[in-house]
Amino acid sequence: MSLTAAERQLIASASHWFDDNRGRFIEELCELLRYPSVSDESDPSPKPGEPYGHEVRRVFDHMLDKARCDEFPTHDYDGHVIEVAYPQTASDEQTTDDGQATDDIAFISHLDVVPAGPGWTHDPFKPRIENDGDIIIARGALDDKGVALITYWLLRFFAEQGQRFHHRVRMLFGGSEEPALNDIKWFVRNGGAPYQSIVTDGPFPVNNIQKGLLDIDIAIPVGEQLADWHSGSSTNTIPAVASVELHGIDIDDARQALAAANSDGADTGDGGDAYRRIHVRGTSSGVTVEAHGISGHASKPDGTINAIALLASRLDDAGLLSGRDATAAASIARWAADPYGAALGIDHDNEESGPTTVNVGIIMPRHEFDPQAIADNEIVSVSNGNTTDDDTPDNDGNAIVMHLDIRYAVGQTKDEILDAISARAAMIGGRLVAVVNDDPYYVSADDPRVRLLTDTYNDVTSTAERAKPVAMGGGTHARFVPRALNFGPEFHADSVPASEGLVFEPPACIAPGTGAAHGVDEWVSIRNLRAAFLMYVLGLVRLDQYLDGKA
Repeated sequence: MSLTAAERQLIASASHWFDDNRGRFIEELCELLRYPSVSDESDPSPKPGEPYGHEVRRVFDHMLDKARCDEFPTHDYDGHVIEVAYPQTASDEQTTDDGQATDDIAFISHLDVVPAGPGWTHDPFKPRIENDGDIIIARGALDDKGVALITYWLLRFFAEQGQRFHHRVRMLFGGSEEPALNDIKWFVRNGGAPYQSIVTDGPFPVNNIQKGLLDIDIAIPVGEQLADWHSGSSTNTIPAVASVELHGIDIDDARQALAAANSDGADTGDGGDAYRRIHVRGTSSGVTVEAHGISGHASKPDGTINAIALLASRLDDAGLLSGRDATAAASIARWAADPYGAALGIDHDNEESGPTTVNVGIIMPRHEFDPQAIADNEIVSVSNGNTTDDDTPDNDGNAIVMHLDIRYAVGQTKDEILDAISARAAMIGGRLVAVVNDDPYYVSADDPRVRLLTDTYNDVTSTAERAKPVAMGGGTHARFVPRALNFGPEFHADSVPASEGLVFEPPACIAPGTGAAHGVDEWVSIRNLRAAFLMYVLGLVRLDQYLDGKA
């Protein structure tokens, strides 16, 4: 496609309008980022309208208050999802041959965030503005509050322009996307799916393939030293810090053993490099050993270091553990250090979807693992031939639970992955205690809607090299919304060609190895969000015309 004269004028108007209101946008984004809206589904009897906890309720109320001030129609779906609609009287509803309504287009984003985790250079919920106002650093800046506000601003822009659409247009904001996408699952079950959804939680130009998602909890027998091991804060975050308290061990002996086992310069005191660092400190009953890695999103392990893997490896190499503790640490070290699954026998790669990834994101004592909470989140408990009926793998000892976040490539099946992992767990007396699977998401690159949005990206950027639809390991709301498409807002050098005015690399104010979504010092560029805004302005108009049969 190429831009028409009317489309050029539309983009020019949107550009000037955003630039004129840029300061207000930054102010409103910082307001959103101050809410520590981590979804919490632990309360078995939540307050009405708060299924995901009070902080999500607060950020929902903030957005609803904003919409009411702007006189936009709103709807609150019992605290699972909120809606802000374009202020236009709906046209007569049309239906497809099977009776599905064809009268709405919905943009879907989310206002919940992953836990901040340790290692930030400032309070993660007090936004820091850098680079002359272009870089905003805070938890949720990139995933997903920046673009959530951009979609809201679409309503403001088109309302001021007096735009008339052929379809109802609405913005849906979820409250529990990060843990298990339970917000949109509830919405589709209870309210039905929009006719056409645009999910704004992935890479440009269009993400048309998402790997399968497989979450596995494995109970592993341990001795006394690792029985209370607890590390990691989020299943889909590569942990930056992991620690464990070891009883009855002298601090000088621990430091000496760790130093003797150190093969790559990891510090065993208070100094050293920021990453691959081991700290040892004394406690009333022994020592605490702490490892520092490099965090990131579970689906993007390149450049990260899993702190759980580093800690387990150091403990194993130093000989500080024995018996079941040593066996468990050695196995976890191997499994967690290999983010592409070879150590677990599940490595797989292909051109269409890329490699399978594996993240050991959580370690917890077996007694803290709540099967009922797992069941409530639609995770199916499992057992296999190497297990017993007791809560521990072998009926007479301590155990920990290790959580695996697996993004599996097209061409693999969950059954072959489960078989391979179950066999390896059984070798150390472990067993699978819970599993959840989401099949891969796929839309053909030849789908007219995919081509339309891909062309929209290329027409706005005007680069000589044309971007093509991309696959990714992350999972978005699109998995559970029929006909949904993923359209931005992220710009990655491995997905789209370089374009003048866009920020592809972390700025100098972001330390190497940090800044990613789910990582330490998460950041977003206002220039990039402005570019996404233009993509959505043109994409919405084009999609509205196409679905009405006028494109």
